[in-house]
Amino acid sequence: MSSHYDVIIAGAGSFGMSAGYYLALAGVRVLLIDAGDPPHSLGSHHGSTRIVRTAYTMGAAYVKLALRAQQLWKQLEEQSAELRTADEAYHGPLFERTGAISVGPSGSAFIRSKTDSCTAFSIPHRLLTASDIRREWPGLSVSDSMEGLYEPEAGVLYSERIIRVLRQLALAQGAELLAHTQVHGIEAGSGGHAVHTSNGSFTADRVLVSAGAWAGRLFPELAAVTPIRKAVGWFEAPNPLYGAERLPVFIINNGGDEEYFGFPDLDGSGLKIGRHDGGREVLYGQPLPAFGTYKEDEDELRFALERFLPGAGRLRDGQVCLYERSPGERFWLGEVPGRTGVWFAGGGSGHGFKFASAIGEAMSLALTGRQAESDLDWPAFSLPSSIK
Repeated sequence: MSSHYDVIIAGAGSFGMSAGYYLALAGVRVLLIDAGDPPHSLGSHHGSTRIVRTAYTMGAAYVKLALRAQQLWKQLEEQSAELRTADEAYHGPLFERTGAISVGPSGSAFIRSKTDSCTAFSIPHRLLTASDIRREWPGLSVSDSMEGLYEPEAGVLYSERIIRVLRQLALAQGAELLAHTQVHGIEAGSGGHAVHTSNGSFTADRVLVSAGAWAGRLFPELAAVTPIRKAVGWFEAPNPLYGAERLPVFIINNGGDEEYFGFPDLDGSGLKIGRHDGGREVLYGQPLPAFGTYKEDEDELRFALERFLPGAGRLRDGQVCLYERSPGERFWLGEVPGRTGVWFAGGGSGHGFKFASAIGEAMSLALTGRQAESDLDWPAFSLPSSIK
């Protein structure tokens, strides 16, 4: 391995691996460093699937980013076709269109803001009453006080397969990956930035920190991005109600912050459901408690199933992952205040994977001095100046 690179990426998960791919594609000498061997279960990208959609509640900057990400996912699907055909390890689609139904209280900001974004950006959609939802998807139990917004172009991203494909394509373009390696510190020097790791020290002109839930371990000023343990379960599900042909991906807001998300039974593994809000903060260096350690792991999911998807059966499998939750669940994308040449991409907050392609592209442009070429609304994602 070389000791000096144009860019070093600390954290090769969703955002980092995507940025590494686009940097390598541009001919940049890039080193990716990760504590695991991605894809793995130590971060936020495992569990096989993520929802992808473009109607958003957080403003125009997120809708534009989601639309760009959707374009790039389709490009990646095409660019990786030969790789996925030739090697069983990469076999299968990266994206599958299932549609997405968002359900919330009638007249709520949850539905209204998504509808506004669909109207403003000409996103195909249908507004549905509770009776419409029950008629179209009999497996969903929705009270008359709720309504829905359906996005026919939305669907599923196969997250671990995507990380595997991005990794292989990046390495084929000349990127290097140092797996099972802890980054202990980053410091500026006359030869650029020194990145000290458990496998030696390396230097680079610029550094991207995309360390997910543990970013605050490298820079205390990023500690507002906190690691949150989240539980997800797969439940027995009758195919006529919850198979891939009978149910779209779903997001259900039960009022206020209480929100659930899930997937139909795509491959016989069961109906997948998780809760977006809540969770338990975890500490670096402490083992992540396995699913079932806490009674609420299954109880919260079972509550949602009994309320909204009553045809689901027993728990078949449970997993935990980490959210890197930021204040307001905003993404933080930009140069770290007071650390010239050190950039940060994080704050995915459990909804970041769908944007990873566009975030990787934008960060690759910024790290090569072409930030102005990106369509990203940088001020909307800038790191707070108060973290200096």
